[in-house]
Amino acid sequence: MISELSILDCFQHLVDKKTDKLLVVGSGDDAAVIKAQDKDLVHSVDISKINTHFPKDSSPEDIAYRSIAVALSDLAAMGAYPSFISIGLTSNSSDLDWYKKFTSGVEKILNEYEIQLVGGDVTNGEVSVCVNVFGYAYEKNILRSTAEIGDLIFITGPLGEGRQGLSDWNKKEKSEYVKKFFKPVIQFKKSKYISKYASSCIDISDGLIKDLGSICKKSGVGAEIIFEKVPITNDINDLSYGDDYKLCYTCSPKNIDNKFIIQDHLIGKITSKKGIILIKENLVFDFKKNGWDSFA
Repeated sequence: MISELSILDCFQHLVDKKTDKLLVVGSGDDAAVIKAQDKDLVHSVDISKINTHFPKDSSPEDIAYRSIAVALSDLAAMGAYPSFISIGLTSNSSDLDWYKKFTSGVEKILNEYEIQLVGGDVTNGEVSVCVNVFGYAYEKNILRSTAEIGDLIFITGPLGEGRQGLSDWNKKEKSEYVKKFFKPVIQFKKSKYISKYASSCIDISDGLIKDLGSICKKSGVGAEIIFEKVPITNDINDLSYGDDYKLCYTCSPKNIDNKFIIQDHLIGKITSKKGIILIKENLVFDFKKNGWDSFA
């Protein structure tokens, strides 16, 4: 008969890997102990739920990988690199093999990003995954509230790949986009170099219009986007769909003359007029939906 202890045992070989010298006490006690660094610890938490953030027939490996990846993306948006994670798993599966496959997905992403699992918990119920991520800034923390009028707006890759991947999955089609939906590449390499130059940043998880709107609201500014400059996969709705996990950042024009920034896509500028204006074919385009909302 399956038990909580037998499920936790599936993860034990991962938390036993004390590969980071900052980890003093790993899983096995009531809490992990992590040695403090000179740098501030950056923390974020993200919850992924079945039928909301991943399809109900997703494999446990894909559920694990995607749930951790989207949580890690918040660190990249802050100009931080990952160090530790903990996982709270809710599942009603009575098959221990399901948990072993889930663990395989966890191990894959831990190895790819060279991070440590320091603990977690498991409980019975509809499948959801709560991931706590911890890291440290490459240079400085990049905030949403520090964009300035006249800054240029960049994104680090095309929009709509996740949207296309989910569509292909639902149609039982195999494509490169399905992999991009379940295993998005988190932008740590980009984050490292823009952390020296960016004035603000956010990851594109809820749609470019909504996420850039968060920068504008926090910074007390507006934005103007030129649609023809935005790399998209499908159509204009890619701007508001989300699930891209690229970075949207702002940068002073005086800081863009380097080999790193020019690799990204310049899509607009920060303005003094509040709100976001989208210019398409030299006309202002009115958006009916700004972005993803799990309660909508």
